[in-house]
Amino acid sequence: MTDTSIKQTRDWIWQIVQTINRTCMEGKGFEKLNPYFHNDVVMVSLGLATHAQGRDTCLKSYEDACSQMTFHKLDATDEHIDVYGDTAVAYYKYECIWEFQGKKFEDTGREVLVFVRNGKDWQMAWRTLIPGSRQIEKCPAEKGETGVQVSNNIKQTCLSLITNTFICQLTTIDSAGFPHTSAVNNLRYAREYPSLVDLYEEEDNDFVLYMSTSMQSPKMARMKANPKVSVYFCDTNQFIGLMLGGEIEIITNQRLKNRIWQKGWTMYYPNGPEGPEYGVIKLAPKVVKGWCQNGPFELKL
Repeated sequence: MTDTSIKQTRDWIWQIVQTINRTCMEGKGFEKLNPYFHNDVVMVSLGLATHAQGRDTCLKSYEDACSQMTFHKLDATDEHIDVYGDTAVAYYKYECIWEFQGKKFEDTGREVLVFVRNGKDWQMAWRTLIPGSRQIEKCPAEKGETGVQVSNNIKQTCLSLITNTFICQLTTIDSAGFPHTSAVNNLRYAREYPSLVDLYEEEDNDFVLYMSTSMQSPKMARMKANPKVSVYFCDTNQFIGLMLGGEIEIITNQRLKNRIWQKGWTMYYPNGPEGPEYGVIKLAPKVVKGWCQNGPFELKL
């Protein structure tokens, strides 16, 4: 390739990148991106944990994620595009400000893209992000009152805590007997997951929890080896803590998994509700205990 043709290729590929980013900011018109994606394109998640393959799957992942976000800024700078015959590698620095689920995010990092020539066109064949820094600003509701209703009825106080807490802490045990605690989205948080309220009302155990995590995650491997877990909720403003303990059930019923699936989750599970990485777990606790303001408690189930 001549220097002129290489420059033309770089300009062409950069225009594709800018078109994709502009579509993401607008949150619509993703069908127009079809020509820019190879039929067998692969998108790799952060940390190389999961991947999505195929034009339709990857475009759906873009659409599901970006249509749920409100972008205030998406700057692409410091771009580099290296061309090797019919293959090109593009990478650049991104800075973006966006809102999702009531939170404002400020992200920096680099996007890495591999393009291949398909006839006269260049198409994306592989993509991943290398994250830099992230700042999260809580929504006004999270800065103020939690919504937890404290009463003389400990059980009702606990249920109020569960349904008004956005994040809970899941503890699993490794093969050496050491605990590992990680934050997970609380699918009983009624404000964020109103479609699941009826699901919990159908349960006999008032403290049942459903959670979602990758089937390929280390904590899933630990739960397969040892299903004993605990989940912790707390309201630090009112000195309330709740621990639920029991054994995890890994849900295999696809109908139930589909019912739990939420719009926008392809940003976590790019292959959708029937993809291999999407996992749902259930805890029907045997132990319910904690601290409520002035002292400890334990509920008998």
